Amino acid sequence: MLNGWIILGIIVWLYGLSVLKRGNLSDFYFWWGSIGLFIISAFIFRPYFVWLISYLLTNTLGIFAKMTHWFSVYPVSNFLQISDGKTSVQLFVDYECSGVIEFLAYVSLVAFYPLYDRQARIVAGVTGSIWIFLANVIRLLFIVVVVKTCGGRALIWAHSVFGRLLFYTLVIILYYNVFTRPQMINGLNQRFLRRDDRATNG
Repeated sequence: MLNGWIILGIIVWLYGLSVLKRGNLSDFYFWWGSIGLFIISAFIFRPYFVWLISYLLTNTLGIFAKMTHWFSVYPVSNFLQISDGKTSVQLFVDYECSGVIEFLAYVSLVAFYPLYDRQARIVAGVTGSIWIFLANVIRLLFIVVVVKTCGGRALIWAHSVFGRLLFYTLVIILYYNVFTRPQMINGLNQRFLRRDDRATNG
């Protein structure tokens, strides 16, 4: 439920967007809009997204659990049970494992990215969200494989170090293709246009 501070924050955020848009301050509009949307979404929707994404993750992993029989999945409690034959490890798919912060940050950036029109933002938002979700599935499956082959002692390294490196590497690839690459292409196009203008004027 919205409290007074959140409502006030939304009003200030919307007013700031209108001022920056009228002033044609596109860079400030992008950062104000993205950061504001992320903060507001984190306060309002985070608990619901954590539950939804954790539920989807555990049910998706359940498909692989039935195929491999390497681990067990409990969708109601949102946790995985991995056994290496000697020990049994439980991994809860909670706020930290859900990837909800990465999801909200990505959607907030795409929503105000100036190089995309509305349709492109929707496509990039949907495909990027699916990419982040699948990256998280790959990360959790990687943890399962490491624990299954190396034992329960490897959980900390697999979860906190190598699993995160794998996940964020995949997220960086997404960010490069969605944000950095289009900006580089746009910069090159503008350079060629300026060269053509100079050549025409000359």
